[in-house]
Amino acid sequence: MSPHRGISAVALGGVALLALTACVGGQVERDDAPAGDTSGADADARVLRFAHVYEPTHAFERCAIPAVQDALSGSGIQIESYPSAQLGSEAEVLEQVASGSLDVAMAGAAFLGTWYEDAAVLDAPYLFDDVDSFLANKDSDAIQAVWEGLREKSGLAVESSWYFGTRHVSANKPVREPSDLAGIKLRTPDAPLYILGVEEMGGTATPMVLDEVYTGLQQGAIDGQEAPIPSFESLGFAEVQDYVSLTGHIVQASNVVTSEDVLASFSDDERAAWDAALVAGSAAAQECIVEDEEQIVATWADEGTVEVIEDVNTDAFAEAVRSALPEQVSFGELYTDIVESQK
Repeated sequence: MSPHRGISAVALGGVALLALTACVGGQVERDDAPAGDTSGADADARVLRFAHVYEPTHAFERCAIPAVQDALSGSGIQIESYPSAQLGSEAEVLEQVASGSLDVAMAGAAFLGTWYEDAAVLDAPYLFDDVDSFLANKDSDAIQAVWEGLREKSGLAVESSWYFGTRHVSANKPVREPSDLAGIKLRTPDAPLYILGVEEMGGTATPMVLDEVYTGLQQGAIDGQEAPIPSFESLGFAEVQDYVSLTGHIVQASNVVTSEDVLASFSDDERAAWDAALVAGSAAAQECIVEDEEQIVATWADEGTVEVIEDVNTDAFAEAVRSALPEQVSFGELYTDIVESQK
């Protein structure tokens, strides 16, 4: 197995759940962030404002946005990036796109689920086996039907899904089997789907705001948490947790969202350039995020900071979730259809 489940060798080849979603650690208020980066913009290009909640150091802003800008060079359109929630939270920028006051935003599936309930399925645990499975299926007919339903109901158009990271469990004991989570108070975002997923995996879900997690781990209010590896590292959880177990329970994406009006304003050539640029952005995002994940795990191994548990019985966790979750969510049949379509 690779250093962590869900990191792929083909890295180049996403209901109201308003708490922390796929964007763990991504939304940070900053006073020093640039007010719109137009790097690479042509002087006469029509500029689209592109807002997201991630910091300038995040792979989306560091790698993906420049790739989109480069790909759009000479096309007659360009993007101006507003990172670090400068224009608002994920919920707020979606509202702005819907109202026409913002051209493009990034949002996780849980936030899109507040506009069209089935969209939340993309944040469900064990929907995908790993990153390869996500890559192979993110543009499948079933998932495209979800985005079409969102578009018909809200006018919001998901144009691309960028790999955000794979969520794993950390604790002060190894977690290899569902039984290892028995009695473990595992911090989750305060969102129903995350809480349900942890409970079905065998743990005791303990909702907690992100700012309190480090102290909660330090003081024993919680025993562990679950998050993507870069978030675990950036938030300092390695100082208060001994093990990261590669459960890979959620392979997450963040989605590039625009409106029908913006798409209708493109010429055929501009639309082709836009589509190609988003493909380039998706590839760049995934390459950088996978590299970040691998480097962090390698550093942990070199320094002995955290022990990474690779021999997790992910089949047992997946079976526990997949057998129980469909009866407890409104999109249960859709969830099962997407899972079964990958076999």
